[in-house]
Amino acid sequence: MNAQARVLIAVPFYKNEHLVPRVVDSLVRCAEDIAAIGGEVLFYDDSPEYAPLAHALEEGCALASRHFPCRLITNPRNSGFVQTMNLAMGEAIERHCDIILLNSDTFVFPGAFAEMARVAALDPMTGFVNPRSNNATIASFPHQEKFRTMEPEQGFAAYRALARYLPEVSYVPTAIGFCLLIRHAIIAEFGVFDEIYGAGYNEENDLVMRANRCGYRAVLANKAYVWHEGEQSFASSGTPKALREEKNRAILLARYPEYKQLTENFHSSPSYRAEYLLGTLLPGDDGRLDVAFDFSSFGPYHNGTFKAGEQLLRAAASAWAGTFNLYVLCMKSTYEFHNYASCGAEWRDPKDTRKYAAIFRVGQPYEWGVLERMYEGAAVTGLYMLDTISIDCGPLFSPYVFNIWQFALENSDFVASLSNLTAGQIGRRFRSGPGQVEATIMLSLDVRDYALEKTANVVGDDVCRAVDAGCILVIGNSFPHKYVAATANQLGEAYPDRQIVAFGVTVPRKLEKGKPDGGRYAPADLSGAENILGIRAGDLSDSGVAALYEKAAAIVFPSHYEGFGIPLMNALAMRRPIFVRRLPVFEEIWRRLGQNPNFHFYETTRELAGLLTVPPVWVEYQNLPVDGGSMRVAGEIFEGLQKAISNVDYQRILRRLEAIELMDGVVMEHMVPGQPKLLAARVAGGYVERLFVKLFSLPLVYGGFLLTYRKMRQLYRLVRRRA
Repeated sequence: MNAQARVLIAVPFYKNEHLVPRVVDSLVRCAEDIAAIGGEVLFYDDSPEYAPLAHALEEGCALASRHFPCRLITNPRNSGFVQTMNLAMGEAIERHCDIILLNSDTFVFPGAFAEMARVAALDPMTGFVNPRSNNATIASFPHQEKFRTMEPEQGFAAYRALARYLPEVSYVPTAIGFCLLIRHAIIAEFGVFDEIYGAGYNEENDLVMRANRCGYRAVLANKAYVWHEGEQSFASSGTPKALREEKNRAILLARYPEYKQLTENFHSSPSYRAEYLLGTLLPGDDGRLDVAFDFSSFGPYHNGTFKAGEQLLRAAASAWAGTFNLYVLCMKSTYEFHNYASCGAEWRDPKDTRKYAAIFRVGQPYEWGVLERMYEGAAVTGLYMLDTISIDCGPLFSPYVFNIWQFALENSDFVASLSNLTAGQIGRRFRSGPGQVEATIMLSLDVRDYALEKTANVVGDDVCRAVDAGCILVIGNSFPHKYVAATANQLGEAYPDRQIVAFGVTVPRKLEKGKPDGGRYAPADLSGAENILGIRAGDLSDSGVAALYEKAAAIVFPSHYEGFGIPLMNALAMRRPIFVRRLPVFEEIWRRLGQNPNFHFYETTRELAGLLTVPPVWVEYQNLPVDGGSMRVAGEIFEGLQKAISNVDYQRILRRLEAIELMDGVVMEHMVPGQPKLLAARVAGGYVERLFVKLFSLPLVYGGFLLTYRKMRQLYRLVRRRA
């Protein structure tokens, strides 16, 4: 007996003599630790009539005694785990020692015991300390199931790769007996294991709950690691685990009804979820991480944002193949409409709960639910911010959206801006988070990436036939800042003998009595002049748009506000002169394209009208710089994601998960009488959305819907023209 011992380390054995060499070997490796904490090791033989174990323990104790104080204690008869450990705790009480209970199917890594002892002394209300492990329920780390059965060195390597992100201590509702430090004051005051638990299971939970009613806590020493095989220490016991667990759990819950809620709260807590997300940063068997593109706001139709997303996905699927497995989070109908499967990226429902190393969203988030899914779904999150128009134009502004952006820009790990203009505007309007990776990544400047393919089957042929060759094409969409209708009206008035085509706005409409002109987001209407033709973007397929560009003598992109401007690149790809306002982003593109002479800048619409008196002809231009195109974009985003992954911050993950939990609580708290209709509508809307997503995943159903929609749209246009 070591009279100077401060910590007893008790290791019980029942048969399973093959376990002895491994645990002894690990303890010998930890000899310095044992000396540092004033440790003495006690081996308990609880199968005294089983000679193979007695022989293995005699050899093991002799070997261990050369490195640290060690004793072999043989029970006079089989007593079981609980009684055997109570003998050890009884000795610890008498000798005024802390105790570490260590299962025989463990492998202790150097530093574990010393760190557990250090952590135990940090807080006077700490009564119990566990190390981390591969297979120890709440003490496991990483938490994913695939790490449970790893061999000691492999499990330790997985743990070590991520442990640096964790705080030194985590507070937990209970402790696990595989390797458990218990302070002397706890067992001296509250007693040892209750032997009502017989052969074991839940005896340590009972002791923890007993002490916790006086405020004493169980903690995890996150910088300590002990490997645990599991189900081996007393695997030869005659009573099946399931029966013991069921019986003993009933006793525990009857005594401590709070136990169930405490453990459930822990497993749903932000800290546990943050730790689980860290596990996604370890590559799978293929050596790759899982990364998802968030296209959840994309629809089964075309626009500039969707085009940018598709370009990026196709390039990334090729460039990232050796490092990342790619997934696309979007509606099934969107996935099929844009043929993302041809990129080699697997579809996932945005509401799927599977986790990723990183989620990268193309486009700003407009709903809290988008952030909730991103932050719950990945250890690293990235945003591709296109512009700030939605918070700069009064009719579009929403304090709700502003706050979502602020939260996202402060808590995301990687923020990419579409241009220097966008980066500057974001920096002036929002706060960024500490340690955040920021980059300005302009879309492809290779005009070949923007060519519009014309095919024989053109959706919207009737519309295209109404367009004159040599027209002036004014392009954009229906938002006021695109300035399409106002520009077309002025050009139509300036050139009454020339056809002006306004692509992206509605044709003139009658106002409903008592209704405002077009609602909150509507642009000024087209004037209705004979030489002005309005075309909605949805009336044409890609090939129809190509035909439209080919008929134009010049393209006008009159937007007052852009993050990039894909129509500009489409015009260059189709070899058509392009007129744009002298905006910083357009000048940036112009310079990066070697000051292409087919750019034509103007300040005001009146100036534009003067420049179009004699539309310029296309100038062949060979001095095109090498840009790298969409592969360059994918490479820059890859670099940003890699940097964000290497700089992952557990505290940032934790903060955003805590914010989500707080927000969920606020929402539920405010669902009081007076709001049941709103809640019911949201719930019903969610069910309807999921129903239609499933229905539209069937090709016949979705095809029938599209056919019906097109026929109804044609009928509507016919009735409107006759009205």
